[in-house]
Amino acid sequence: MTRAEEDRLRRQIAILTQFKDLLRNESSVASQTVAVFSELLDEVVLDVAQEVHREAHTGRLPLPADWELERAQAVAGAAGQLVGVGAAANGVAHAGSVLSGTAAAAGGAAATGAAAAAAAPPAARGGRGGPVDVFGQSHPAKATDVVTCRNCGRQVQAGSFAPHLEKCMGKGRAAARAASRRIAAGLS
Repeated sequence: MTRAEEDRLRRQIAILTQFKDLLRNESSVASQTVAVFSELLDEVVLDVAQEVHREAHTGRLPLPADWELERAQAVAGAAGQLVGVGAAANGVAHAGSVLSGTAAAAGGAAATGAAAAAAAPPAARGGRGGPVDVFGQSHPAKATDVVTCRNCGRQVQAGSFAPHLEKCMGKGRAAARAASRRIAAGLS
């Protein structure tokens, strides 16, 4: 190493040492700049991760053609780690993942039913019907939970509870019309 190179390295080390001292001081501009940059970077990474997670959960994320096989193998591999050596001793381990006997015979082309079900995207899983929300979950068009009316004690579906309560308590348009008819009949 020449004398010039050594001097250049010493200057660079001195600059790095000064910068390190600046970063240790929390009130310095350099330290605050690094802290702000770190926060911004964390926010951007978190935002991207949440967006990708939501798109994958709703089934809108474009996936590679062999995604289902990779996902099934990953799920089966995780199950194999939980099962441990016992699964390998039973002859169901194949290429680092736990597969059924037919899947092992097919060269790992298919996974077990549970792993395949877990590997399917939410849009392909089917639900209980009705429209699908932004998270890929389906809900019935009308709420089907049964609620007991506190006024009359009648069992009413949650989707029609508000109109029932309106009639039951004598409030709303229908009750106002009936009251108008009673008043008109009483005056004549």
